[in-house]
Amino acid sequence: MLSVFLFGLFLQLITEWFHEFDDAQRNLLLKQILPQFNVPQIHLVSTEMEHHLHAGCPPNCLDSLGWLPCTITSYLLTFLDPVSLGRAAMTCRRWNELASDSSLWKRFCNQPKWRLSRVSEHKQLLSHVQSNGDIDWKSVFAERFKLCNNWLNGKCNVRTFEGHTQGISCLQFDDTRIVSGSSDKTIKVWNIRTNSPWGVQTLAGHSGTVRCLHLDGNRLVSGSTDRSIKVWDLSTQQSWSSIACKVTMVGHLDTVRCLQVDDQKVVSGSYDRCLKVWDIHTGHCTRSLRGHEAAVLCVQFDQDKIVSGSCDKTIKVWSFSGECLMTLKGHHDAVTCLQFDKTRIVSGSLDCNLKFWHIDTGECMNTIDWKASEGHTGVVRCLQADSWRVVSASDDRTIKVWSLETGQRLVTLRNHTDGVTCLQFNDSIIVSGSYDKTVKLWDFGCC
Repeated sequence: MLSVFLFGLFLQLITEWFHEFDDAQRNLLLKQILPQFNVPQIHLVSTEMEHHLHAGCPPNCLDSLGWLPCTITSYLLTFLDPVSLGRAAMTCRRWNELASDSSLWKRFCNQPKWRLSRVSEHKQLLSHVQSNGDIDWKSVFAERFKLCNNWLNGKCNVRTFEGHTQGISCLQFDDTRIVSGSSDKTIKVWNIRTNSPWGVQTLAGHSGTVRCLHLDGNRLVSGSTDRSIKVWDLSTQQSWSSIACKVTMVGHLDTVRCLQVDDQKVVSGSYDRCLKVWDIHTGHCTRSLRGHEAAVLCVQFDQDKIVSGSCDKTIKVWSFSGECLMTLKGHHDAVTCLQFDKTRIVSGSLDCNLKFWHIDTGECMNTIDWKASEGHTGVVRCLQADSWRVVSASDDRTIKVWSLETGQRLVTLRNHTDGVTCLQFNDSIIVSGSYDKTVKLWDFGCC
């Protein structure tokens, strides 16, 4: 901290130097200093500039912003939220020009709340490339803003797919298909691009309820109460399930409850308390992971680790060598669903709580009590999270959307007539399955 004497000396020198600078040098100095300001300094500058500018303005001039240098006005506008910036654009022609600066809207698009998945973002940006090769970021943001508001207000079109004869237990979807598994022992493939509510293909081969699915391109992997895992080729044109089924994996001693797949392997969890790693091409089990004291209900993996949740109320983090790296305790009942990214694990439980854990330390960072947060009144069966929201489904027949940052409930969706057992979502849609034997597609992008 400078002494009062030194500060006064520096202030005098800076003032004298500023008087000696030409306009270009003064602008350069301001451009360097402005980014160092915080909100109180910006407010002070705005107040002082309004007084000085009006002294030199024409009579009745109310546009002090228009008299500021472009570097300053552009910087001031970065402090506005999207709604305020949009209102500023409607004030007058000059403000519209300033508020239409593409960099301002690009900045909003890069914030977590407005980000899309990599695939969706690529498609959207391609559709907004202008003739000069630049991207119209204002239009890009307008689309995202509308989509986000639709999510926050529960504004969507709902399509229903019927055909299963018993409740839906699992589902997956991509750009063209929805794949659902049921207690009727079949898998149905639906065309997501048509309005037909009927399945276009039925896969029969399991002798029990289909409990879990993973869709990866034309490859579909399923697990069942019959203790087996099957790998299906959906590119097969013949309708015979015996041709579509390429590999059957046998080794679990009870229901295969959960699984995830990549190009080389399948990781599965079972009621037999065990996790298994399989070679997806040969169907051979390459490793078994034991440590849970009850059924394994959910699993996810990345390149380095496997994370599993169990009826023993714990979450375990494993290495692919089979070592249990960490056990997370905090839920008061079975952990029914989980998801993780580079920083956190999100888990749901029969205790009707949603918990957020630090992935490196295992510390519980936040807990959402469904009842205290206007949450689910029944068992939470499934959840999924992205950069700003968590979507959960429950036996209470509802789907709820939550803020990932605050845990606040954003919206509740109702349309199923029985408990919701499974869901998956992307930037524009939710696909859900229920004990009511239907699959529903909730489209937030077409309203």
